[in-house]
Amino acid sequence: MVKLQYLLRAPASESVEAFRDRALATGARLLACGPARLKLTFTAEEPPRLSVMPFRRDRLLLVSLWDDGEPGAAAPRWNPILESEGAVEGYRVDESVPREYRHDWPDGRDTPGGSMLTLLHRRAGLTDAEFLRRWHDGHSPLALQIHPLWNYVRNVVAAPVLPGSPPLCGIVEEQFRSRSELLDPVAFFGGWLRMVPSMLRVFVDVRGFLDLAAIENYLVTERWIRS
Repeated sequence: MVKLQYLLRAPASESVEAFRDRALATGARLLACGPARLKLTFTAEEPPRLSVMPFRRDRLLLVSLWDDGEPGAAAPRWNPILESEGAVEGYRVDESVPREYRHDWPDGRDTPGGSMLTLLHRRAGLTDAEFLRRWHDGHSPLALQIHPLWNYVRNVVAAPVLPGSPPLCGIVEEQFRSRSELLDPVAFFGGWLRMVPSMLRVFVDVRGFLDLAAIENYLVTERWIRS
């Protein structure tokens, strides 16, 4: 099964409410086209102005869809549909899930808790192999040890599928059982006694393999349309 991910970005003039409605309408139209699985991850509210995470204030929709046809036919099938919806970035990705929630709520309902979406860019000078080693074998175990992650999805970008898609190395989807576990720095970094040492460990680690000037963090809502 092929997993494709497309990014749709809102113009500055579009309100959060209007963008949310457009994202959900896009999901309904895509569902009618028969994907094997379909999930939306989108901006549904303004992020807090003060936060330990540098959340972007522009609005973003990530469309994740799975196609069970021939690998070479997936992108040509979906690209025209997503382009008509306003997507200008699209990628074929290889997914791995180091920690997975039990999905026991109905499709069409927002995933409970808090969600964060991160777009990753490799630090200059690293090979693809070294980047993946640092991410999968170094950062992922550290993140699972420090942060109260309920669900952790790594998407390694295998290839762009929309012409003109900018370079991107990875797309990370993270869910927390409550919003406070994501937005409260004490909870996010493991408690009062561990917070400062944990922040330093994470910063040193990510600086070693990510381009921190290019990283994009978004406070988002996740919704399975077809699981």
